[in-house]
Amino acid sequence: MNPFNGWLAASLLGIALAFGGTASAQTLIVGDQSFNNRTVMEAAGVLEGLPYTLEWKQFTAGSPVAEALNVGSLDIGFLGDAPPLFLGALGAPIKVIGISRQDLDGVAILVRKDSPIQKLSDLRGKSAAIWKGSWSQQLLFTALAKEGIAPSELDLRYLGALDASHALEGGSVDVIATWEPYVTQQELSGARVLATAKGLIPAQSFLVATDKAIATKHALLGDFLQRLYKAREWAQQPGNSERYAKAWVELTKADAEVARRWFARAAIRLEPISDQNISEAQQTVDFFHSINLVKGYQARTLFDPSFNQYLPATNPQAAR
Repeated sequence: MNPFNGWLAASLLGIALAFGGTASAQTLIVGDQSFNNRTVMEAAGVLEGLPYTLEWKQFTAGSPVAEALNVGSLDIGFLGDAPPLFLGALGAPIKVIGISRQDLDGVAILVRKDSPIQKLSDLRGKSAAIWKGSWSQQLLFTALAKEGIAPSELDLRYLGALDASHALEGGSVDVIATWEPYVTQQELSGARVLATAKGLIPAQSFLVATDKAIATKHALLGDFLQRLYKAREWAQQPGNSERYAKAWVELTKADAEVARRWFARAAIRLEPISDQNISEAQQTVDFFHSINLVKGYQARTLFDPSFNQYLPATNPQAAR
């Protein structure tokens, strides 16, 4: 038997005992983005024999997921680090219970293929499209700081990711900072990458649960994390990222080549919370505090490492 499968089976048995036979009457309400997590779990077959009901709610961005968590209409949601960190500054009744990592080449600064801009230092006086309070803004401002360029030296346009892509293609801006699947879409159109998040920003994604769900559905959340972990590991096996992409395209009607390249590169994995994750979250809080978008606070207060028991220890610095 695969060691992970043995660990998972033992863990699921423990969770089943913790449910005390009541799980089938319970429902876990999950906030997903564009069917991404639902698709990989269904494609990997990890939802078979689920001892409770899953109710999926689909969103197109992280901010509405954060708001739904804040008002209690979700039990758990998937989103990038900034929205929950902003809510954490306001004392929202939520906690980060797991970390989702992807290849940081999927968060990038791009220019058109025919642009005269060749390097970050060429950006003075140029126009840029970014989304305020996101990886986009954090990446561009951090990259500019490394070059000694103030954001005020650019003509900044605050556009959502889709509108920013259209603006770049149409020539109304010189540069955009964005994330997947827009990075892959732009690259397939010939856009060039000036810089990625590697070495610049953490660009973490979080699994966030409400305090109420943690108190009343802890075992269900733990079971869900384990199944998602298994699905993400399945997607890393040869050929499975293409199966995942195909299933996602069938559901969303998105471009098949974009999906295939995106999922192959992203290599998304689920991790337990570590001290490094918390330190990187603090880096993000400090950045947005420095530009007056959030009050400063200790990011550690937003994390609940009790869910690390449900995931294999992939990092010796896992928080406890």
